[in-house]
Amino acid sequence: MNRETKRIVDEAMRDFRRTGGKQFRKRQFNALCDLLNDIFDHEPVCRGELEAIGRRHLTGYYQRHSQLKLTTLTARWRVLCVLFEKIGMNEPLHPQQALKKQLAEKKQQNSCFVIE
Repeated sequence: MNRETKRIVDEAMRDFRRTGGKQFRKRQFNALCDLLNDIFDHEPVCRGELEAIGRRHLTGYYQRHSQLKLTTLTARWRVLCVLFEKIGMNEPLHPQQALKKQLAEKKQQNSCFVIE
């Protein structure tokens, strides 16, 4: 993440980190920074700019981290929603929508149907 992006994220999330359960919020903020760094590392089109993050980039992130539980990805999505709201961007893609196909395949593998 470049300096300007880091400054924007710090500024936008300052109130978020300072209110409520501070330790939990700090962990969420660190998870948000890790999410953004992962997207910027793996998606060269973003060039370290928050405004460049879109549906395709978030889908790539969710697919790279599909080994995590859906609740973990959803918690990270909620923090990303807070950031996007503060900087005036539209709500990001929900992980359940992005991983719909993979979740359907897992559900199908777990079912024990016998077809005769």
